[in-house]
Amino acid sequence: MSRFLMFLLATVACGHGSPERAPGYGNSLSRNLVGAWDASLSLSKPYPLGVGPKTQRICGTIGFVENHQVSDPSTDDDRGVYDLDLSRLGLGWLDVPSYPIAVARLNAQVDMGESSRDSVAIVLNPGSAERIVLLGRYDVGGINGRWTAQSARGTAMGVFLLSPHTIASERSRKC
Repeated sequence: MSRFLMFLLATVACGHGSPERAPGYGNSLSRNLVGAWDASLSLSKPYPLGVGPKTQRICGTIGFVENHQVSDPSTDDDRGVYDLDLSRLGLGWLDVPSYPIAVARLNAQVDMGESSRDSVAIVLNPGSAERIVLLGRYDVGGINGRWTAQSARGTAMGVFLLSPHTIASERSRKC
């Protein structure tokens, strides 16, 4: 598992860098997710049951690679990994040693069941007992929206911002 994580991170790091610079992808938004993203998640409503969060905001990185395994473009999603300390927001409470998987899909149903060309849905740790879903809109500056976590402890919510990772953003990241 750790070899796969290192391979995936190396692919993202040695690839085209930030999503806006990826050549040859045309205007397809799903191709623009490929690369490294700086992530910021803020908590607005913690789980009603359990220990409270240690902080109200965390920062980290999410990296996506193109999924070449799908044959139907309408079901296309990008696969990736993330480096976010979810436990600081009171998430990741089961402390299961799972692989930090992220799956992203564009043209997702974001508002009231309607999908749009600039909508994005990202699921962290799909299939786990704690479902964390980020729903947002893609624009020039990145992706912003709301996240929801559902588990046996109830529902936690907040907002997020993903911006393309650059060397300058790495130096100036404040969280």
